[in-house]
Parts: sequence; structure tokens; C-alpha cells
Amino acid sequence: MTMKNMPKNRLSTQRGFSLIELVVVMGMMAVLSAITVPSVLRSMSVYRLNDAATSMQNIVEVARYNAIRYNTQLNLRQAVVGGRTVFYVDVAKSGAYVNTDPAYFVPVNVQLAPAGAPAAGSTGLASTAALGGGCIGFNSRGTVDYSTCGGGVQSVWFISMGLTTGGGGFRAVTVTPMGQAKSWIAQAGAWSRM
Repeated sequence: MTMKNMPKNRLSTQRGFSLIELVVVMGMMAVLSAITVPSVLRSMSVYRLNDAATSMQNIVEVARYNAIRYNTQLNLRQAVVGGRTVFYVDVAKSGAYVNTDPAYFVPVNVQLAPAGAPAAGSTGLASTAALGGGCIGFNSRGTVDYSTCGGGVQSVWFISMGLTTGGGGFRAVTVTPMGQAKSWIAQAGAWSRM
């Protein structure tokens, strides 16, 4: 066999990455990660709070619609079950949470009525009051019944929330005397509609 007919050594014709090239690429990846990770964490905080506000608004609407559907007076109540806060529609009218009641368990990383949240009155709605006693009553027409919850004083119920880590700002849900639930957002100043 002559030298011309011998197969060429494949290792000598293949080329790889040098150590310097690999270090440069890894450095670029580290810089990009350092830039994007805080943004992703902020986005997750905002998502968690938005989800909590939406879920809270939904359970209020479930209570209202069940009162209309069953043509009766129903209450949305707040309780602590297994160390977690739960808002539940008291369909059985027992005054206590039953696992068949429609319910929303507040996530452990969400705090109700957090310190630093804007005042309820900054929504611009008249007679806004924080949800006292953890109860909102709805009559068969779907309007708020203040005789069982609220001591007969008509007001706009206000439930505010924020993350226990403090990120993402604040969210709130209001319930008007007509039974309309609305979601709100605030960073530090006044509340604005979501």
C-alpha cells in the first residue's frame, strides 16, 4: 500500500472547542442567567398574587351564584383549616367548613391584610371596609345581605393580600352591595382596577 492509498487519520482532521472558547461561552451564560433570574422571580411573584386575587374573586362569585341558584341566603365564610386560611361557601349552613363546600384555600405564601398595603378607602369606593368577622352574606337576588354578616351596616367589603416575601405588590378584591366582585392592584400608592 502506498501512502496515497492509506486512509487519513480522522482525528487529525476533526476540530473541537478550545478550553478558552468553552470558558467564554460559560461566562456569557452566567451573565445572561444573572440578568434573567431576578426578572423571572418577579414575574412569578406577580403571577402568584394575580392568581390569588382571581381565585378570591371566583369564590365570591360562586357564593353569590349559589345563593341565586338555590334561591336562599348563603354566606361566604373564612376559617382556618389545618393551619391554612380557607374561604368557603357555607352551602350546608352549618357555620363550619365541610369538605363538600366550594372552597378556596389561600396559599401559604399569600398573606391577608398585609402590612404596607394601601388603605381600603384609596379604591375610591364609598364606605369601603375591611372584611371583618370573615363573612359575606348573599341573599336570593345575589345582593349582599348585611343582617347576618356586617351587623346591618352597608359597606363595600375589602379583602387585601400580598406575598409573605414582600414581592409583587398588593392585590385586593372588593364586593359591592350589589354583589359585584372586583379585583384591584397596588404597588405602594392607591389601588387601581386590575
